[in-house]
Amino acid sequence: MKFLFDILKNEPDYKRLLSAVESGGLPLAASGLSLVHKAAVTAALNAHTGKRMLLITHDEASASMLRDDLVSMGIKTLLLPSRDYNLTRVTGYSKEYEQKRIDTLSRVLDGGFGVLVCSVDSAVQYTLPPQILRDNIITVSAGDTVDLKELCAKLVAAGYVRSEITEGMGQFSVRGGIIDVFATGSTLPARIELWGDEVDSISLFDPHSQRRTQNINDIKIFPANELPYNPEQLAGRIEKYLKKAKKLASATSEQMQKDIQSLRTSLHLSADLYMPFLYDDLGTIFDYFEDAITVVSESGNIAERLKSIAAIEAEEIKLLLENGSLCEACSRVRLSAAELQERIKNAVYLENFPRTSYGLSLKELLSFNFKRSTPWSGDINVLCEDISYITHIKGLVVILAGEIRAAQVLTRELTERGVGAVCLKNTDTLPESGVYVLSGGLSSGFELPSCKFSLITHRHIATEGRIIRKRDKNSKQIGSLDELSRGDYVVHATHGIGIFDGINRITNSGVTKDYIKIKYAGTDTLYVPVTQLDLVSKYIGAATENGTIKLNRLG
Repeated sequence: MKFLFDILKNEPDYKRLLSAVESGGLPLAASGLSLVHKAAVTAALNAHTGKRMLLITHDEASASMLRDDLVSMGIKTLLLPSRDYNLTRVTGYSKEYEQKRIDTLSRVLDGGFGVLVCSVDSAVQYTLPPQILRDNIITVSAGDTVDLKELCAKLVAAGYVRSEITEGMGQFSVRGGIIDVFATGSTLPARIELWGDEVDSISLFDPHSQRRTQNINDIKIFPANELPYNPEQLAGRIEKYLKKAKKLASATSEQMQKDIQSLRTSLHLSADLYMPFLYDDLGTIFDYFEDAITVVSESGNIAERLKSIAAIEAEEIKLLLENGSLCEACSRVRLSAAELQERIKNAVYLENFPRTSYGLSLKELLSFNFKRSTPWSGDINVLCEDISYITHIKGLVVILAGEIRAAQVLTRELTERGVGAVCLKNTDTLPESGVYVLSGGLSSGFELPSCKFSLITHRHIATEGRIIRKRDKNSKQIGSLDELSRGDYVVHATHGIGIFDGINRITNSGVTKDYIKIKYAGTDTLYVPVTQLDLVSKYIGAATENGTIKLNRLG
């Protein structure tokens, strides 16, 4: 929507904001902006300054809506979701959101995007530093010389699980000189075939049929865990801490000794339990952005959300410390409110309503006169009435009608009613007046009175820019837990077909949460937080000839 950015550049309030940003007049705050306005202002700042943007909002829902609007406006946008920490010693937990975060962080390193959107929950979470991520990327190209044992060791260190057959993300398998790996961020697994120690070919393959689909020249394998670590190095750091720690509770000391043994006998241990011991310095999303513009949406709501996170987390951490499951040195698992404030002290603050205080000295305080309109309901008479004023004053009306075919039909209907509408496919530039119907959609429409401009949207469609994983053709999306009965076959987005075994309320180290229990082949069991129901689908495929359904293994 380059035309929108051109219009905004002539809007008085936005011109003041852009001038302040370009001259270093930060921090500043601007009020009078709804969600879609914030997306438009952020998109325009990205287009006009050429700088990458880090947009932080108060919750996941608004982050998703902002991402969708930005994508619809033609901005390459990434979304960094938050994840639940695993501060327990439960095995078989889902790593879907860790892998989503790693995929996003790797795309940040690669560049080629304009805006990254995240909730404050995500912004304050610790993650691996950029250099650690770079060091843990495995690149394999056709013609390379590869040591098979060394490659397998690197995959295990990066969090990949060796299994008999590669069916889900984060798994790899070896058969002779063939290595199958389902890399983080990939839609299909890859098959690396060796001729001796040389890579003869690399191809993508279907995880269900195991048949090759496409030859590729190389593959980048990103970590399967958000916090990859060297087990022996971590065990050594825990030992060093135990030697220096004073007045350490016996329960804590005993648990840490057990963890050292687990690390040295190749047993899984959640990296979240020892985050400060993993690297010299932990990272956050802010470490991935240099010379970028930070935009904060609804700072008041962000402050309230941080208080809520701190209160809930304090209770959980207290229980873990009391029963020895966590040591004091590892009890801080995210940035504090003060640390976040330090990182956003030179931000652009975008608000719906003015705030009385921001806790810092603003260099500029702006008030925008933008108007918001609800999406068009589909009534042609209402539409004609809505655009009558702007057309009367010879302004510009843009209507986003969804698909291009719908835009063509709407253009004909408006023409029949005497409205001189034009359907356009190329939207880089538009005249200063007239009615133009385009494909696309936003969360809501808006009006810029000073520019005599109105944008009306029929519905929201934004699929470009987000990774859409193909849902298994033999699965059906679940709307609620009431649709599942114990014994139903289900499909996990990463781990494949299993059997639903009810909802288990698990208390681990004094923290109680509800989990979906899924049984897999053999004795494998996966516990999925009920908050991640979107990762589980109902299996609707056919059974085999003997009436059974093959279950997957966890690896």
